Amino acid sequence: MSHILTIIFALFSLCAFSQQKDTVVSTKDSLSIVDQSIFVKVEVEARFPGGDTEWNQYVQQNIEKNIRKLVKNKASEGTCEIQFIVDKKGKITNVEALSLKKSLLAKILVDIVKNGPNWIPATIGGKPVKAWRRQKVTFRMPE
Repeated sequence: MSHILTIIFALFSLCAFSQQKDTVVSTKDSLSIVDQSIFVKVEVEARFPGGDTEWNQYVQQNIEKNIRKLVKNKASEGTCEIQFIVDKKGKITNVEALSLKKSLLAKILVDIVKNGPNWIPATIGGKPVKAWRRQKVTFRMPE
């Protein structure tokens, strides 16, 4: 059935807004980062192990497991944006859908991210930091 459907995944590495004010203290020789901060801007974004290609495959495989339900749910067509936090160890928390919130696609994507592997954390000054991450996934039904 998956060969009948057109699934398009659009990944956009966007910065989300922070729940806390970022706290970075710059000294002559180093950056001191307060542990409680959740960063919006980082030098290197958090990323899925294996990069965007592996992320696309991971999402596509998991969506295909639910394809029959998605086809029956017209509200799931479109672009769903999710946001989450990747902590210093790569653990995912605070996963939520920002668009198509009540759709089956949003529920599936939230579950995919929550139950997926740890990510490679974002970094500032070569040190891992806790940071927001946003991802968009577009699902289209065949015409």
